[in-house]
Amino acid sequence: GRALAPLRDDGVLVLASGGMVHNLGRIDWDGGKPPAWASNFEGWVREKLAANDVDALLAYREKAPDLKLAHPTDDHFVPLLVALGAGAGAKVTFPIDGFEYGSLSRCAVRFG
Repeated sequence: GRALAPLRDDGVLVLASGGMVHNLGRIDWDGGKPPAWASNFEGWVREKLAANDVDALLAYREKAPDLKLAHPTDDHFVPLLVALGAGAGAKVTFPIDGFEYGSLSRCAVRFG
């Protein structure tokens, strides 16, 4: 991600797609309230992003709460780490949030 950071100076948009909480096996098709494990994980990620705590985010496998439920596989979380590197310390905002189908996070992160 950091290798992409200079592209921002050229006006290039770096877009990463994934899911902050992504466990398709735990979807509540009736759209219930997000379970604690989903809220805990998303809250932790938001907190670390806002604090620019790159070390904690890179060590998410060891540090993030409820990881196994929030992300049974890494493929939908790792794009956030690429975007984080490309953002290179830029201010973080969350222009879209909320959950769908109980535990599927809609959280979008913007760097800069």
